[in-house]
Amino acid sequence: MSDYIRARSPEQKQERMEAIMAAADELFQERPYHQITMGTIAEKLGWSRSSLYKYAATQEEIFLALHSAKNRAWFEDLESALAGAPLPAWDFARIWAETTERHAGFLRYQEIIISIIESNVTLERLTRFKRDFADMLAPVTALLARQCGADEKTATDLYLTLLYQAPGLYNHFHCADLTREAMKAAGLPPVEGTFVDSYARFVEMCIRQ
Repeated sequence: MSDYIRARSPEQKQERMEAIMAAADELFQERPYHQITMGTIAEKLGWSRSSLYKYAATQEEIFLALHSAKNRAWFEDLESALAGAPLPAWDFARIWAETTERHAGFLRYQEIIISIIESNVTLERLTRFKRDFADMLAPVTALLARQCGADEKTATDLYLTLLYQAPGLYNHFHCADLTREAMKAAGLPPVEGTFVDSYARFVEMCIRQ
């Protein structure tokens, strides 16, 4: 997309936004969030910054859109994988954990979402983000309610517990090489086990309560 042509139709605008999100996602796989700017995204696209600003006001808005897209993909995968619920607790927990690992990219976005929300995003954009999340959440909380025989509020609280545990636990088992070296130098034991095994045990514990 190095030859920039301004979008005119809604379809063209959507195509441009998808290209912007793809470029930002590629950058996020290569470097930490704080090293990504509108300038680096424009450079990745081969656009000028003024062209990029025609579709997004800040990189925070772009990353909110990416979070929503990846969150939706995870939710849809959970719904499909666990369509047979209620299941035996361990089977449900294991499938939930394996499905979550397939969406490890989403966990990186979840890890930075608070800092994105708290800076440089308009109330209108944030409200739209929250509404999208609420629309996506309902089928997953219904899935948890069916599995646990719980009411909607309990199922929502359970989902949030499972969500907030996942990014930190994933990072524990997939820490950077530098972190592993530092742990070894500090005399700390190496990380053993896998994310799926550990997270599945946590999910099972939560859904049995």
